[in-house]
Amino acid sequence: MAFHFIAIISDFSGGRRIGWHYSSEERLDKNYISEFFERVKEKCGKIQFGIHKLSTDSTSWNSVTEKDSFFDDVIVTEDITAFIDVISKDKELTAYDVAKFVLSLQPSSHLKLQKLLYYMYAEFLLKTGKKLFKEPIVAFKYGPVIEDIFFKYKVHGKSLIDYQEDANIKLLTDDLVVTPSFMKVLSSEHGLEAIECITNVLIKYGKYAPFRLVDMTHQEGGPWQRAYEPGQNCVITDELITQYHQYAT
Repeated sequence: MAFHFIAIISDFSGGRRIGWHYSSEERLDKNYISEFFERVKEKCGKIQFGIHKLSTDSTSWNSVTEKDSFFDDVIVTEDITAFIDVISKDKELTAYDVAKFVLSLQPSSHLKLQKLLYYMYAEFLLKTGKKLFKEPIVAFKYGPVIEDIFFKYKVHGKSLIDYQEDANIKLLTDDLVVTPSFMKVLSSEHGLEAIECITNVLIKYGKYAPFRLVDMTHQEGGPWQRAYEPGQNCVITDELITQYHQYAT
């Protein structure tokens, strides 16, 4: 007989389930399992796992999926370091992660989305001293732009971006559901602060038309004005953003 311990997390950016699998023909080593949790906590902070224990006739993962189809779509590893690397990556937000969450709350044109993302980045930077997402913000003709988002959504032109979530995630009951984009933001390293900053910006700036937001980002002495060089796509640095927005009303 073989014994199995499986810790599962949802990889919201990849839309899949990731598992750490530990098996033994002897009784499971509690110290080794404790070491796993300690290493994960040290590198990634508090993580919500689905924990499963079962026995089969083999230590192989195939024996687990053959016994219970619940585990069929779980991507597993026995390497603690590899598992931690996946979790760490999932806790990092990209501009696309934030954009999907914004669009799930308020349909926007490409131009307006870019300006909202800029203000969200600025608010989060001032609140936490951290980057909301890793991609740089650059100075285009019509204001701050994240180039990755520009290329993903430019096909929409001036129209509202038609974005729909792939599926909802059920929590505890069928009546309590959240979107994958919400869970991705919430499960990031500074999830609660990110949610707060995003919603604050939508409340403050979401009512404005796209070119009103363009005008607002073009203020004299502002980060865009100080970085912009025609055709150069210069990076608007965190320093420029902080210097201006910590005094802006």
